[in-house]
Amino acid sequence: MFRRVNLTGSAWERVRLLDVRFEDCDLSGARWTDVSLERVEVTGSRLLGLQAAGVRLRHVRLTRVHAPLSVWQRADALHLHLSGCDLSEASFMEAKLPGAVLRDCRLHRTDLRGAQLDGADLRGSALGGLRAGAADLQGVTVEAAQVLDLAHLLGVQVEELPGDT
Repeated sequence: MFRRVNLTGSAWERVRLLDVRFEDCDLSGARWTDVSLERVEVTGSRLLGLQAAGVRLRHVRLTRVHAPLSVWQRADALHLHLSGCDLSEASFMEAKLPGAVLRDCRLHRTDLRGAQLDGADLRGSALGGLRAGAADLQGVTVEAAQVLDLAHLLGVQVEELPGDT
């Protein structure tokens, strides 16, 4: 277990983490190349600007993680669960995220273009400004109230009828 460890700007190459827990750590600006995480939990930590393109994630849980501007392009994830995370302006382009659960996460301007999200659950997350195509969101579960945030991705304009006056 890593608790209150500062790993800012660290560089990991060909690292495999198995059964590891990070609590209140700072991994901001870290670079992960050819990294694999299995049964890993990250709680209350900062991952601001983390570069984790191509990372392999299996049974990974992130809770209350601050990770705006992080890069997860081409990540390959199974059994990924994120709760209460800030992923504003993060990139998950071309990531494999089938069945991922992103609950109560901030996804403002998060880039999901080309991501495989079939079976993903985004309920409770803030989706305003999400970057994705309609095909990218195929098979994703959202709440009715979130559909308005996704309308622009479908080319739909939402307007209320003027009231009878």
